[in-house]
Amino acid sequence: MKIAVWGCGAIGGVAGAGMAAAGEDVLLVDIVPEHINAINERGLLVKFGNGEQRVPARAALPAQVAGTFDVVFLAVKSQYRDAAIEMILPHLTPQSAVVSLQNGVNEPHIARRIGVDRTIGCLVDVSSDYQGPGEIMRGRAGNFFVGELDDRITPRLEEIRRLLGLSVPAFTRGNIMGCVWAKICKGTVDATTALVDTDALKLRADQAYHPVRIQLLREGIMAAAADGVRVEAFAHFDPAPFLDPSPAGVAKAFEVLDEMARGQAHNNTRVRTGYWRDIVVRKRKTELEYVTGEIVRTGARHDVPTPLNALQMNMFDEIESGRREMKWENLAELNAALGKL
Repeated sequence: MKIAVWGCGAIGGVAGAGMAAAGEDVLLVDIVPEHINAINERGLLVKFGNGEQRVPARAALPAQVAGTFDVVFLAVKSQYRDAAIEMILPHLTPQSAVVSLQNGVNEPHIARRIGVDRTIGCLVDVSSDYQGPGEIMRGRAGNFFVGELDDRITPRLEEIRRLLGLSVPAFTRGNIMGCVWAKICKGTVDATTALVDTDALKLRADQAYHPVRIQLLREGIMAAAADGVRVEAFAHFDPAPFLDPSPAGVAKAFEVLDEMARGQAHNNTRVRTGYWRDIVVRKRKTELEYVTGEIVRTGARHDVPTPLNALQMNMFDEIESGRREMKWENLAELNAALGKL
């Protein structure tokens, strides 16, 4: 089987390194020449905890790619999705599959361009960072969950699960879009960690902001439901309590958020999220437009109010453009807005 990992940064680098280390016929593709040169010259270095692994691998810039692939793992940032798909198209056959290893609801957009039959969904529950040319830092190992868009468990899906399982545990799932939306809902909560410059692991555990997190999640789950998607439970996240406004429901939601915080902190060396790194380290826009933005746009299509997500989206726009600082007052503003709902 011929495989390409298109975008070999944080997530694609982890997945691609696992396949290369196992001897699979995999090509790592990226638009950063320094990254590609480093991989070809020295291999891909994946650091984890107190250890590291340097994996010999083949890598290329998009313009250097030739031939077709049976499977392409698409792991670029969501804002680069459409451009990447156009570059990938000449390298697909009618039987090829593209697997979205991305944040955001990308699968429907990919399917509209290449067809539902060639699109595979994935929930990426992996914590890692691009450190520099040829280097990836893996935090919490996590899991991959993959699924066909029509919920079938097919032989190709089992093979894709096997390939992803060469790096971290991987599983097949039905209702994969419910899984993807679960990641979206968790992602909009995670984004609050980049509204202030602090340790994300400690902030997630701070119950003072649980009411804001509950409202952000409630809006996301309701927007997904209006779009015909049943949000799934995964990794300590259970959507049910967030739709129950009773005291018992709120108490249970607090418990779930506490468990989520503990789960994200367990064996995790990353005290900053990808959102924070994009803004502070890499000086680029985050993917929030494809996470919180997806909640806001979906809610608007179905007349489901998403005021707190909309406010957070506006805050990020101002932070990314330099018109707002990362500061504790941002969280206070979300709390104040919640009090007015």
